[in-house]
Amino acid sequence: MSAWRIVPLPTHGPLFAGAIDVYSAAFALPPYSDPDRGDEVRERIVEIHQYREGFRAFCAVSDTGEVVGMTYGYRGAPGQWWHDAVAAALEPAAAERWLSDAYELVELAVHPVWQNRGIGTALIAALLEGVRQATCVLSTRSDSRAHRLYRRLGFQVLTEMRFAPGGAPFYVMGRPLPFDAVAAPQPGEEGRPAPV
Repeated sequence: MSAWRIVPLPTHGPLFAGAIDVYSAAFALPPYSDPDRGDEVRERIVEIHQYREGFRAFCAVSDTGEVVGMTYGYRGAPGQWWHDAVAAALEPAAAERWLSDAYELVELAVHPVWQNRGIGTALIAALLEGVRQATCVLSTRSDSRAHRLYRRLGFQVLTEMRFAPGGAPFYVMGRPLPFDAVAAPQPGEEGRPAPV
C-alpha cells in the first residue's frame, strides 16, 4: 500500500489541477455520474469560494507525488446560496443553532482507487483543525455512501432536502466543533459530500 500525506492545496498550479482531476474521477461514478463536475468546482473555487472568510483547502498526495484526495471549506454566511437554501429548509431554532456560526465542509473527494484508506478522514481532520466556528455543516446525497463516514465522525442528519425541483435528495449534516480525535475508518466508509 502506498503512503500518502496531507498538504495545503493552493488554488492554482499542479496540485490544484491534480485535485480537480481527482474530484472529476470521484464524481464520475454513480450515484453522481457527473464527469464534468470538476470544471464547475474549479470555476467556483477560483472565482468565488477562495475569497470567502475562512477558506481553507487541503489535498492528499501519494509518495509518488500524485494527488489522491482533496477538500475545502469556508465560513458559511447569510447571502451564500447553500447557506440560505438550508436555512429555509430548517426550523428557525435549528437554523440558528447549526448555521449562525458554521464552517461549511464544501467539497471532499478521494480518487476511487484510493478510497477506504483513511484519506477522507484525514482530510476532514486537517480541514477542521483549529477552526473556531461552533459547528461544521455539509450536504451529501442520501443515496451515496458518504453519510456513513460522516456519521462515524460525529455528524448527524439535520434534514433531508432537494436543492432543485426534481433533483436528488440530500442529507444536510452537522456536528459541533471542535473536531477532536477521530476513530480509524472502517472498510467501505470513505465518501464525499455532494457539491454545495
